[in-house]
Amino acid sequence: MRERLQKSLDSLVAKYVANNPRSQAMCERAKQSLPGSNSRSGLYFHPFPPYISHGEGTDLIDLDGHSLLDFVNQATALILGHAHPEVVNALQEQVAKGTAFSRPTALEVEMAELLMERIPSLERVRFCSSGTEAVMNAIRSAKGFTGKPKIAKFEGAYHGTSEFALVSYSPLLSDALGPAERPNSVLSSAGLTESTADGVIVLPFNDAEACEQIINEHANELAAVIVDPLSTGAGFTLPEDGFLTKLREMTIGEDVLLIFDEIISFRSARGGAQETYNIQPDLTCLAKVIAGGVPGAAFGGRADILALYDPTTTGPKIHHAGTFNANPLAMVAGLTTLRIMTPDAYDKIAGLTRRLAKELKSVFDEAGVEAQVTTAGSLFKVHFMPQAPSNYREAAQNDGLMHNWLFFALLNQGIHWREGGNVSMPMDDSHVDRLVSAVTNAFHQLY
Repeated sequence: MRERLQKSLDSLVAKYVANNPRSQAMCERAKQSLPGSNSRSGLYFHPFPPYISHGEGTDLIDLDGHSLLDFVNQATALILGHAHPEVVNALQEQVAKGTAFSRPTALEVEMAELLMERIPSLERVRFCSSGTEAVMNAIRSAKGFTGKPKIAKFEGAYHGTSEFALVSYSPLLSDALGPAERPNSVLSSAGLTESTADGVIVLPFNDAEACEQIINEHANELAAVIVDPLSTGAGFTLPEDGFLTKLREMTIGEDVLLIFDEIISFRSARGGAQETYNIQPDLTCLAKVIAGGVPGAAFGGRADILALYDPTTTGPKIHHAGTFNANPLAMVAGLTTLRIMTPDAYDKIAGLTRRLAKELKSVFDEAGVEAQVTTAGSLFKVHFMPQAPSNYREAAQNDGLMHNWLFFALLNQGIHWREGGNVSMPMDDSHVDRLVSAVTNAFHQLY
């Protein structure tokens, strides 16, 4: 079976190369100016990615003229799909007025008020330009407020590319990780100093008992625990019943702040994962959806913590500048997007996602393939394993060969996904049918 799968993959890759000469040529050209042709980790794959000309609604159009039904949607950011007319119009109107100013605008006040209405834990909001910046500032806020030097994060979780975020991010499974219930802090990037790992305590996701022991032991030096509530960057391992509630209780009990990284999970519901799980963290990080497809992000939470940035008293205790913080383009695109995303809109795409997951599971079962499909709102993930994972170490055992084969099988049929993906507003039942049919066809050809 593995030999047949590898031979099929080789054939699919050869077909992809033959059908995409312009993208291949552009990749070779890019290697002369960009390291490995790339400016963004995660976008490159061997032998080369499709280079995109433009997007239209549900589709990407590449340099070779192929239309690709897009279930990646700019890494979940484009909940309205590509070039939504209302977002395009809002951006065009704002560009004509100016793209950036060295003084505030009413737009950032409107956006802050909208976010506070949707997320009750946000008493104050501050804007920045990327998810990495949002996480970096939330961590700095926690340390500045508590006076404690360390943070805790969960093994495998992705929180951007700042120093502390790159500890134990998607590490290779080995003895260096330590016991599952007491993970070691492992540097996951070149360029980090050894002391970086010393400042990060690593926790095991979905193991409340182990988390409580570790947090209790380090409470005197632990400023905050940061968690992606859906563990989207660590295999999309959803929280078990009560886990996040227990995490909230144990952090409060030890006077440790809780940071929710909702940069992706905010897409899952009108008020994000904290609405779904009825949790109020101390600080929240936001990006992607809230900027409507252009660069923009935010962090916020308790008013007493965000007072560290307040210039109206004795001056801010944390200096936070940024040429494009609360950029008017991000504000208008984000406001337009979030106003379109009504409760009915979230229900629509969540319903499509549940249907998609159910039908994909049936295809896998009929093919005799062990696979699970997990969902959260409009997000979905395929796991080629006997049961859905509950932590990073289980998720890291997902079948990479099977995923690579299915990726190219779908790409050659005009579908763009990444071990699953997300449903956007322009999609309907016909798009679900098309994906399910393409997966079915791929397995029929394999067998």
